[in-house]
Amino acid sequence: MSLEDEYRSVRHRAALSRMDHVGLVRLSGDDMTEALDTVCSGDLWVRDGRMLQTLILDEQGQPVADVYVCPDDDACILMFEGITTEEISALLARYAGPELAVQVEDLRPAYELISLHGPYAWEVLSKWLTPDVIGLPYLSFYHFDRGTCFRAGKTGEYGYDVAIRTEHAEQAWGELLNLVEGLGGGEVSLGTLDLCALENGFFSVRHGPVEGLTPLELQLQWRVSARKRFPGATAIQERRAQGMNRRLTHFVARESVKTGDPLHGPDAPVGRVTAAAYSPGLGGVAGMALLDVSVAHPGIDAFFVPAPEANRPIRTVSSPLLFNRSLLVDPHRHSCATRDASNDPPLWQGSLP
Repeated sequence: MSLEDEYRSVRHRAALSRMDHVGLVRLSGDDMTEALDTVCSGDLWVRDGRMLQTLILDEQGQPVADVYVCPDDDACILMFEGITTEEISALLARYAGPELAVQVEDLRPAYELISLHGPYAWEVLSKWLTPDVIGLPYLSFYHFDRGTCFRAGKTGEYGYDVAIRTEHAEQAWGELLNLVEGLGGGEVSLGTLDLCALENGFFSVRHGPVEGLTPLELQLQWRVSARKRFPGATAIQERRAQGMNRRLTHFVARESVKTGDPLHGPDAPVGRVTAAAYSPGLGGVAGMALLDVSVAHPGIDAFFVPAPEANRPIRTVSSPLLFNRSLLVDPHRHSCATRDASNDPPLWQGSLP
């Protein structure tokens, strides 16, 4: 499918994707929670059956992994992006030390991850699995006979990650794809999912380099504990004491703005573009820029990318950029076939500079 077709699947119908880039491990042992707490930046206050978003940082305070922590009775499931299972094990061995008893089991040989996204993803999963999935709260999970269903997603629409046993994976993929195509959707690429995450302000390890950036600049302080020690904690404290001079801010542009472009104001440079991609929902470019903190605010349209032929203006905005369709869908009343969407407001309700 084209970018527009994939985008339409996520934003208006249902979309299916393979999650080969996501790691999946199971931690167990008497000291499992204490060991995990030594490497995660956030406080691990989460109940069984629920999911917590946190980070793993390096000693400079830079994010190296985006992590879901999922306590499961006497074990804990981790879903993560950015590092490998071997690196997770090495970090636990380094920071938890031999005195803490923890075992790391790579679930990837036995399971595959498939994800569903879109305002009618719940409809697909309720037909394939059980209607009870409609009531599954965001950031929770439950087990079924062939695997585990995680209610997650980073697109701003309904989202589910399904860990399915390898022997059932191809059959499950075929059944789910058939249901998705029945709603007018299809398989989508990681690039399309990353674009949708960018539009909604979700952090991604693929949204540009993080060299020299901590959760302070990335607006991820809510994932960082102020009460405990973890890799990068000292660097964050020092950065906070020195005063933060840059901050990540969303922007939109009409055309030709790319990752890495410098940004200027009327009198001086103000920052650089860290991520940018064409958005069919906007009809232009959605992106993030690392700006001087004094001007890192939404609603400014005085910035531009300098160019020989003509400067390319941008406008800083708040996230999410779009009016996601899932906000208008009630699984208890609507279906893809019967819901009249003719009066829906546009995805993008602003204007481009």
